[in-house]
Amino acid sequence: MAESENSLVGKPLRYLIGARGTVDCDGDAVIEAPYGERVAGNCPKVAYANLFDENNTGNYGPYLHTSDTAAQYNEGQIDPRGAGWLRNIREQIERAKVYGFHFLEWDNPDAYGVKDVLIAVDEADRAGVQVIAKNPGLLESGAVDYVAHKNVVGVIVEKGAGTPREMDELRKRAGKPALPVWFVFFGKSGLNAAAKTASQITAGNYVNMSVTHSTDGEYANAIDVLRPIK
Repeated sequence: MAESENSLVGKPLRYLIGARGTVDCDGDAVIEAPYGERVAGNCPKVAYANLFDENNTGNYGPYLHTSDTAAQYNEGQIDPRGAGWLRNIREQIERAKVYGFHFLEWDNPDAYGVKDVLIAVDEADRAGVQVIAKNPGLLESGAVDYVAHKNVVGVIVEKGAGTPREMDELRKRAGKPALPVWFVFFGKSGLNAAAKTASQITAGNYVNMSVTHSTDGEYANAIDVLRPIK
């Protein structure tokens, strides 16, 4: 996809994966809903999807036990060599389509190799659902291949997962110099980091980068610190 055809360019993000229930559209913003929930209204909608077993059901085994994140959030780290890997991916893509999403975000890609992550991106592509890359800078290798994939139309970056300069270099190396990059923060510790990140974007004049901060827990709301510079 040419960047001129990317419908998310220049739009802020409302990263609401910690909210409860259905969330509403907000002007021209891109809205990401919590796991398994919907977005009400007519706006760009992103489904939160997880490469882990979100609810640790035990239904997508076999499982690995190498991720501290999976342990922290009580989620199942699915073994990509097992039968549950594709089943988890395909079920979430199908639900996203039923719920009217045209975009989704695969969380926890850094727990896997890039080849396994790209399987999930390819599956979404075949289903007609575009992908927002989550924290690609945390991948040990293959970040450029991930962002360069034709089905990736944006990047979400959390605290500690990359600076504006690093993300700008990454998208340029991927051949997408104007790719939307949304930096998201939460809590008191994230407030200063959000302000610092916004100041770096303004000083560097990076296009299509923005910053939000959640004052209500871990991503239950989203307040603009810096809207995208077009």
